[in-house]
Amino acid sequence: MFKANIQKKLSSFLQHASQEQHIMSTGKDSVRLFPLGGVGNVTKNMFCYEYRIDGKLQDILLVDCGIGFPDPQMYGVDIVIPDVSYLLDKTRYIRGLVFTHGHDDHIGALPYMYLKLGSIPMYGTNLTAAFANIKLRERNIPHRVKAVSFDDTLTLGVFRVSFVLVTHSVPDTSNLIIRTPIGVFYHGSDYKFDFQPLDGKLSELDKINAVGKEGVLCLLTDCLGSERRGFTMSEQVVGETLDKELSMCQGKFFFTTQSSNISRIQLAIDLAIKHHRYVTFVGRSIDQNIEEAVKLGVMKLRHEYVVRDRDVKRLPPEKQCFIVAGSQAQPDSALSRIANDDHPLIAVEEGDTVVFSADPIPGNEYNIEQLIEQLYRKGARVSYSSIMEDLHVSGHGSQGDLMLLLSALGPRYVLPIGGNYRHMMQYRRLAEDVGYRKRDVLIPEEGQVIEFIKGEYPKIVETVDLEEVMVDGLGVGDVGTVVLRDRQQIATEGIVVIIVPVEASSGRVSSEPDIISRGFVYTKESGELIRKIRQTVNKSLKVKQGKITDWQFVKKRISEEVATLIEKETKRYPLIVPVVVEV
Repeated sequence: MFKANIQKKLSSFLQHASQEQHIMSTGKDSVRLFPLGGVGNVTKNMFCYEYRIDGKLQDILLVDCGIGFPDPQMYGVDIVIPDVSYLLDKTRYIRGLVFTHGHDDHIGALPYMYLKLGSIPMYGTNLTAAFANIKLRERNIPHRVKAVSFDDTLTLGVFRVSFVLVTHSVPDTSNLIIRTPIGVFYHGSDYKFDFQPLDGKLSELDKINAVGKEGVLCLLTDCLGSERRGFTMSEQVVGETLDKELSMCQGKFFFTTQSSNISRIQLAIDLAIKHHRYVTFVGRSIDQNIEEAVKLGVMKLRHEYVVRDRDVKRLPPEKQCFIVAGSQAQPDSALSRIANDDHPLIAVEEGDTVVFSADPIPGNEYNIEQLIEQLYRKGARVSYSSIMEDLHVSGHGSQGDLMLLLSALGPRYVLPIGGNYRHMMQYRRLAEDVGYRKRDVLIPEEGQVIEFIKGEYPKIVETVDLEEVMVDGLGVGDVGTVVLRDRQQIATEGIVVIIVPVEASSGRVSSEPDIISRGFVYTKESGELIRKIRQTVNKSLKVKQGKITDWQFVKKRISEEVATLIEKETKRYPLIVPVVVEV
């Protein structure tokens, strides 16, 4: 069915495009499309559409601006954000930034991006805008994302952007129809086709079919579920499992999921009330998101069943239900603090149940496993997707969902997004199975600029150099490859600090250097090695007799000589840090 429908759509599109080109095309205008993130990785989604005439830039449309998560080797890094350096001298051409939905990997980098690009117009559907504005308020940024409805069409320079409601794991998720002078682009970030959604709002298949009949030049599509057969299960499945978990729980019940997963949180609240439990929200992100969702009417609370954390001890354990932030085991999250007895009001005890209704973000598995271990040590019964099916269903479409969208739209070209490279390649194989040529499924790298011109095959015209912009505490982009290399060296080999005391008045070395080892050797049990290091330092200091003025030269020599000694004695490579202290 998919194959026949797609071949029919492709034939119709090519005929329509040929006629339109003969009547309208000047051959001078183009749309350039490139990912600043979201291609070849699951997170850090951000895409740039450029409209040009004779190669000259006219308008820029940005879609999404999300965070990514650091690789295991990025020691101390909190998050990774898109590199917007390319846009810094082009802000006058940016007509707007449009968000597709309220997950952090699509909105989380907004405050950092805003500091670089300034107050560009920003838009999102109601809940998406509300979640994005929370990010801006937290950073005391006065600018706001404007809320739009699914019936609105934005005119942003030459781009006309319409919104398509799709089901996902957060309400108000949209795909975008982007109309340009050279054709229609369908930006299909995260989606699935849930025909029993918890909020009762079905994907707008009528809009999808209508734009398919109009003709789509290029479909950008979520591909994260391209390895899974069939269709992604409905959220209703989670409700059945949660109901069983609540019926078995004899003590306190703890439920954790992504703080933006409002529909599932609503489901947990309703089931808790069904089982005669009172609900307590724990964690700032949970509190903020629920407050916004209630304001917008996306969530409904029975306030007589909502209890503050300071009052919950008045209830017996079997009457308590906690909706807790921290499903990814973030160290400072509410759930981690509760598990480690660091919460002033709430504790996990023997007989309690903790339910994780979220899959680990890739690379975060170890942290979650350690948190689960700690919860078991507290005597809790812990349920999570690795040992129990149907506690979590993906918000991303499987092969059936992906082919349904492809069949409905019948685009001329396809660009898989929002997945790792293997997901993109698997999507290409699926598309080939239903009639697409390999070359028509575009697989760019981050930063590669694809240019679309009427009547021509899209081609890569340049590559924008992109760096990993790392956020560490309050620092944005100040952790580079050199800092990371030093952190990796300290983590794997340790550090040796050599303190050289110098008389302030004479500039002469006043006493023996002090050797401090951390993560390298235990000083008290390595006396002979420490003695040799001290001898090597003294030898380096004697290179220049009398008052030493060129300390940079001396410190460099100390580092080189000590590193050579340590390699010879131990075959290790700690970071050597000479420090001069005036006394």
